[in-house]
Amino acid sequence: MTSKIFKFFLAPSKKKIRYKLLNQESELVIIFFHGFMSDIEGEKPLAFQKFCKRKKVGFLTFEYSGHGK
Repeated sequence: MTSKIFKFFLAPSKKKIRYKLLNQESELVIIFFHGFMSDIEGEKPLAFQKFCKRKKVGFLTFEYSGHGK
């Protein structure tokens, strides 16, 4: 399931890195770093995303350069 809420950060090297930022107005933000050879659409980040949405907590996850989609 691909979400439409992804954004892209353009690094100085011109490489695009996909990320997701939710509830950015929250004073508390959970940052999720996915594991090696996984991505930000797996079960764990989606579970954290649902929790953050339900609790109105900020959530940030991004794909490491060279990993994910």
